Amino acid sequence: MHDSLTRFSGSTIVMIILVSALSVIGSLAFACAAPLAAIAAFAALTRGRTTGLALVGTAWLSNQIVGFGLLHYPQTVDTFAWGAAMGVSALIAFFVAHVVVERLQGRSPVLTVPLAFVAAFAIYQMALFVTGYPLEGSEATLSADVVGRVFEVDLVAFGALMILLWAWNLARSATSARPA
Repeated sequence: MHDSLTRFSGSTIVMIILVSALSVIGSLAFACAAPLAAIAAFAALTRGRTTGLALVGTAWLSNQIVGFGLLHYPQTVDTFAWGAAMGVSALIAFFVAHVVVERLQGRSPVLTVPLAFVAAFAIYQMALFVTGYPLEGSEATLSADVVGRVFEVDLVAFGALMILLWAWNLARSATSARPA
């Protein structure tokens, strides 16, 4: 699939706006528990590398803008470092999920969709652990309770994204099937 930043389609722009909105809502509702792993898996399933990276990067940036701009995160080195760790982890999660999707190309979505999500979430958490371990607050942030809560947020967000994609495709096929 040819994928270029200079030629975003209308559906890609709509998708970036929807995913950014989800990230903002998630950020407002759950602060640092933005569903970045869910967005990484969704992007890997639905977009090529360039637009997938743009989708994940836009979601991460939206989360940071909400956090620092609206939720008034403290402006400390550790807080900025946690934000960077989340961004790096989300990008790594996207790349791994993208590889999973490529390797399973042509297989049933019943296999591909959950494996892309599980891979993205697991890698996101592992990368966050590695990048965030030396930072202040890592014990609480990386505890089983917090990771479990983040998993719930990501799972619900991923389900919502997949339902939105299904509805979008249904609406597009209904529109294109109408006689002129």
